[in-house]
Amino acid sequence: MKYQTALLAIFLLALTGCQQGQAANEERLAPEPLVEAIDPVKDPIAAVKAKEKQMSLTADQDVEALRREALALIGDASADDNRQCRVTGFGHKPCGGPARYIAYSTKDGNEAEILAKIAAYNAAAEAENMRLGRMSDCAVVPKPAVELSGGQCKLVDSLSY
Repeated sequence: MKYQTALLAIFLLALTGCQQGQAANEERLAPEPLVEAIDPVKDPIAAVKAKEKQMSLTADQDVEALRREALALIGDASADDNRQCRVTGFGHKPCGGPARYIAYSTKDGNEAEILAKIAAYNAAAEAENMRLGRMSDCAVVPKPAVELSGGQCKLVDSLSY
């Protein structure tokens, strides 16, 4: 009798566990899309306008312009001494972290300006990744070393196998 009661209790627990799992799965819904999908076959003009709206950038968030400005400030990263060479993250991966690293020089004394422009570019790149729903491989980009070579600060691949 005890054996049958225990077996019945296990059966009831298993049955309620399955039902709860099914209910949880039924309640799960896909997230709402950020942009309403418009069928280009039914309404091609509205679809084009929606795509243009999604892809438009405001003047202060123009990622490409910020990238060019940051690279222009860095220039050729010329330096007289290895202590003037620095490395920082540049860009933004959709999973987080920098897309890559870049070397710059403090020789001209404009490090704060360079870092501010890079920070603005990185923030705009992150916002664009989120807005467009981009994805990446989520690999961590290791921070390389920097050295003075031929009067310029250059990245050194620090991967060792």
